[in-house]
Amino acid sequence: MVKARQKNFRAFIFTQGEEQETIAYIEKNFILLKDFLMIFTYPIKTIDSTALYDYLISKNLNFIESLNTKKGETCGQIQLSLENTIHSMIPPNTAKNIESSVKSQETEVKNAPKPTLVFHRTIRSGEEIITQGDLTIFGRINSGAHIQSEGNVQIFGKISGNIFCNGDYMILGKVGEGNVLFHGEILDKEL
Repeated sequence: MVKARQKNFRAFIFTQGEEQETIAYIEKNFILLKDFLMIFTYPIKTIDSTALYDYLISKNLNFIESLNTKKGETCGQIQLSLENTIHSMIPPNTAKNIESSVKSQETEVKNAPKPTLVFHRTIRSGEEIITQGDLTIFGRINSGAHIQSEGNVQIFGKISGNIFCNGDYMILGKVGEGNVLFHGEILDKEL
């Protein structure tokens, strides 16, 4: 029996750009781009320089170099960042000590309080609010607005825009024509 779940897949396609210009763009928009799959339709690794490729690897970003694009079809090489590659890069006898140290540091970072962002106004069309912490909005979310939170979301107003939540819970007002995604799954508007 086949079991499947729908997940939201987001990609950002780079169609042209100089190496340093692309690095500067990614650095400037890192908080938004870090969760996207980046697709490059131009070479990111050349004989003269591998700076863009090295930058993407150092930032642990997911990317594809897809040089052959025909009518919506792409083919190329994919590079996905993997969090659990520690064993392949470190000798086995030292991996356990480093792994326990990394886990304790991750626990400290996860337990660190993140600020709650609060808005007492309408979120207008075209506006994007992206936060790592919790988000509370006392107002309407207009169509075309984009709300994204790694923490919990509370919205006390009509929702016509798109809401993305990766926290533990959401408290929402009436959902109109907008979409609500909770951990990548589209929620039924009737719930």
